[in-house]
Amino acid sequence: MTSFEWLDQQYRPWKYSKDVVDVEQIMHNWEQMSASYLKRADMVRDIPYGASARERLDLFRPTNVDAPVLIFIHGGYWQSLDKDSYAFSLEPLVSAGAMVASINYAFCPDVTLEALVDQVRAACAWVWHHGRDYGGDPERLHVSGHSAGGHLAAMLAATDWPEYQNDLPRDMIRSATPVSGLFDLEPLRLCSVNDGMHMDAETAKSNSPQFMTPGTALPVSVVVGGVETDEFKRQSREFANAWQPDTESIEYIETPGHHHFAVIEAMTGPDSLLKATLLRHLGL
Repeated sequence: MTSFEWLDQQYRPWKYSKDVVDVEQIMHNWEQMSASYLKRADMVRDIPYGASARERLDLFRPTNVDAPVLIFIHGGYWQSLDKDSYAFSLEPLVSAGAMVASINYAFCPDVTLEALVDQVRAACAWVWHHGRDYGGDPERLHVSGHSAGGHLAAMLAATDWPEYQNDLPRDMIRSATPVSGLFDLEPLRLCSVNDGMHMDAETAKSNSPQFMTPGTALPVSVVVGGVETDEFKRQSREFANAWQPDTESIEYIETPGHHHFAVIEAMTGPDSLLKATLLRHLGL
């Protein structure tokens, strides 16, 4: 087996993992569950935070006011999927009293990875400026995301916010919970994931949270499924180790028995470690 083939198997679990039996059925189930929640949720749909068609976010509102706010970023290797696909997994957080901002962003290769990251930063800044208008408390702003969204959540945590926008506080992000994330992009550059990304070595390194430090000493929880591939688990462990000296606290959490998608599906159940971790950070 070539190194390219091995990396492809490690980073494309929906195609190669024996634990992911039918990803098309998984995605169909997500769409059905999300469609059901979207019909009954108290939410504001497709709020523009930027100029392009995909620079939109949904705000899910709880019954309480001055709610802690979670920004959630969907996965799809920066090239696919949508905020709507993940809506079902956010319902338990909203029911517990969180306001959730679920964001879309433009895809590579239509935009560069740098531009995509900047869009997500713009969404985060928009929520800080406007979240209170919808019942949220921007002083309690937290970030999370799955897969590529986990990478983007870590990039938000690494952002120097006053440098990005001079009216933003340095401690704007109060916690980060990347889920099944990618933190060193060099291995992805060397397999088929890069076909639609067109990353060179410099782009991969400059967008790798592994080689950055957090913008402030916030608490971080790095979550990964217990039966994900060795590379996904290695990435999460090494990222947690790299950021440990510069955070208030950081923990590496494997959720037992969960593959890359099951860790999100478990959010709707009573014993989800991911759900409990997010609620703890949110103070709920």
